[in-house]
Amino acid sequence: MRWLFIDTKINRNLLSVVAFLLIYYLINPAQVLASRAFAPVKITPIIYKDIKIVAENNSPENMGIIQAFDINTNKLIWSKQVYKVRVKPNVEADTQWVFIKDMEIDGDRLVVINEKQKTYTLDPNTGNSLDKSSTASIIIIIPIILIILMYIVFRMKRLP
Repeated sequence: MRWLFIDTKINRNLLSVVAFLLIYYLINPAQVLASRAFAPVKITPIIYKDIKIVAENNSPENMGIIQAFDINTNKLIWSKQVYKVRVKPNVEADTQWVFIKDMEIDGDRLVVINEKQKTYTLDPNTGNSLDKSSTASIIIIIPIILIILMYIVFRMKRLP
């Protein structure tokens, strides 16, 4: 392994750049550089028992919002924002939009899929989420990766 450090100054600088880029892309995932080339998919309303479930995909303000109406009275039963899209101000907004791509009933569950292929499961009667939280694993993994990278960079700086 010692052959990697023949010219330690170049290796340290290169490792620092690589570590910076890796950390940057972990914190700010790369965005699509071209603007949005297609309109969001029109989602057909779903009829479940006496409930009409709709996803309005017509504007950025409606991203991730599902609504359920009583078929007989047309009154809103529930409305839920399934996911939020945080638009970064320094990146073109329309490249960051994520609309609902598909919605279907699977047994007694409403399955919603967005354009990033993320799947959400709801109770069609109440709109309550049936998903198990997976953010805990992300919250644990990213700091571990950052600590390892920082250790490698500082370790390289101490080599003769």
